This record gives sequence, C-alpha cells and structure tokens, in this order.
Amino acid sequence: MRKRLVSVFVLALALAGCGGGGSSKNSEQIALAADKSSKAGSIEADFTVNGGGVNGHGTGVFNTGENGSGQLTITVNVGGREFKIDTVITGTVLYMRSPAFQQLTGGKQWVKLDLGKVAAQRGIDLGSLLNTSPTPTSALAYLGGSAGDVEKVGTEKVQGVDTTHYRVTVDLARAAAHAKGTAKQSLKRLMQTSGVKKVPEDVWIDDKGYVRKVVYDTAGGGGGQKARVTMVLHDFGPHVPIQPPPKGSVLDIMSRLPGQ
Repeated sequence: MRKRLVSVFVLALALAGCGGGGSSKNSEQIALAADKSSKAGSIEADFTVNGGGVNGHGTGVFNTGENGSGQLTITVNVGGREFKIDTVITGTVLYMRSPAFQQLTGGKQWVKLDLGKVAAQRGIDLGSLLNTSPTPTSALAYLGGSAGDVEKVGTEKVQGVDTTHYRVTVDLARAAAHAKGTAKQSLKRLMQTSGVKKVPEDVWIDDKGYVRKVVYDTAGGGGGQKARVTMVLHDFGPHVPIQPPPKGSVLDIMSRLPGQ
C-alpha cells in the first residue's frame, strides 16, 4: 500500500508535462503559437497521463506567468485501485485532497507540500521539478524549442475547432535559449539530469495561433520511466482567482514525514 501511495503522490506532484511535408517556417509558427498561448492569462486543460505504472486523467485551470497558480482534479489508477485527487497550486505550494491520503492527514481534509522547502532541504532544482511536470506551462515551454523541419500531418478538429496538426522535434537547448529566468535554468537542468536533448512532440494549432493540443513523452533519461502526456487546451482567458484551502483544514505533510 505504501508503494501505491508513493506512486499516487508522485503523479499528484506532476500535476501543482502522419504525412505531408515540413519547413523551418512551420517551426517558427509553432514557437510563436506557444508564446502566444503562454501569455493568455489562464488556460483550461483536459489531460491524460499514462506510464510509469500509473494512469490518470483529469481537468483543470492554470494561470500563466512566473508565479503560476491553478486547480485541478485528476483520477488515477495504481495497481488496479482508483483514486481521485483534488489539487490547488499557489506558486510553489501544492494542496492535495484525496481518500488515498487519509492515513496521513490526521483528520485534516488537505495535505500541503511546499516544493520550495523540499528543494532547499534536498538540493533539488525546483525550477526543473516544476517545468518537467505535465502542465500547460511545461508543454508550452517545450514547444519554444521546436527546430528544423516540421512534419505537417494534416488538418483536424479538436473539440470542434479547426486545427493544423504538426509533428516536431523539440530541441531542449533551443527551448532554453528562448526561455527566460527560472525557465531557462530549469530546461538546462533537465538536460543535465535526464541526459535527454531532444523530445518528439505532436501539436495542434488553431487558425488564431493558439496551441489546442499537445502529445509528448516526459523525459525518462537516467533509467527513469517515460509517461505519455496528452493535453487538450481550451478557454484561453484572463487570470482566474485561486485561493488556498482554509488553514484549519490543512496538514503540512513535511511535519509528518521527516526524512522522507
């Protein structure tokens, strides 16, 4: 049971990831679409994650920007057992609620994990941890590194919206060069820790220049297991208010798991 809880917890953290010709012009178009989408203010996303022994699907809304926030609900299947997890993200802090965590919460509804404290105590590169997660922010950061020839697969509808489907190889070094601040350092750290330099990715772009869907594998270098992420993006709009749960309903998980 403990292994299952660890698997569920890891996936919860990951969420605070055929035919036709190609051209470098399409590569520039994809990078521009990723930049435009990342400046939308907020993005709603429906996603699935499959791999590493854990399968999940969910939906959420994410504010863009340096101090990102969001809230999502994901249902995961681990070892034949299904768990629902609600997550609220405020900056580097995650609040999670699930029946799977009941034995850890001491009667509290939510558990809190401050990734900033984890990074400081364990010497983890926080930006790398956040930017390799399957969120709209990480997916769009990847696309900033689209390079070389791009395969134009064809035209398809995504949730009723006309899009063009491309297949591209993401150059993580190029993505880092286009990124700024923490995102730049995060992508560099990702290459160092995983050994992965290039990531294949499928992307669907609508006529207004927004990214509507992405499919990619998380970096699984160094013996790590890859997971396939499919994410549909929609309802681009202004920032939405995200509030953490009431303090009285929250248990700081770091206080219950010393040394873990």
